[in-house]
Amino acid sequence: MATKSKKIVSVVPENFEAIPEAIPETPAWNPPALSLTPPSLPVPSFMPASFKPPSFKPMSLEALADISRANLEAMTKANRVLAEGLQALGKEILTYARSSLEHASQTAAALLGAKTFDEVIQLNNDLAKSNLETMLARSAKLSEMGVTIASDALAPLGGRVEATFAKFTKAAA
Repeated sequence: MATKSKKIVSVVPENFEAIPEAIPETPAWNPPALSLTPPSLPVPSFMPASFKPPSFKPMSLEALADISRANLEAMTKANRVLAEGLQALGKEILTYARSSLEHASQTAAALLGAKTFDEVIQLNNDLAKSNLETMLARSAKLSEMGVTIASDALAPLGGRVEATFAKFTKAAA
């Protein structure tokens, strides 16, 4: 079997040495200096002329880390309180569902034993009235629980907002 000879084609241009000289040298990148002092903010036009925006003092990285650590602890506590509250809310909803199902099954058994049409109507009216009263009472209880959960979960965060704002807005020395 005869072998064919392959012609090697060069993809390198003849003036390859001249190409690097044609590319201009890029200057070295100098990153801007890091400043921990926030810029002053302009006063919006709708604010009174006597308004002075808060001045922020420069802070060390350790102070910022302490603030962040305390904020993270408050967030963790708020999440724990929220999780416990939602768990209690879920248990309350499950209890309501079970009691409603038991009451409905008892009424269904009573309906099967009813002898007259008037008795069926009376049992059905009693079931509807009982369900409506129970639903109103339970929804009021669930609303109260929701408000309590929300206020308890937000309490640690509110304190941290005040503390953080106080540390950032102290007059600059």
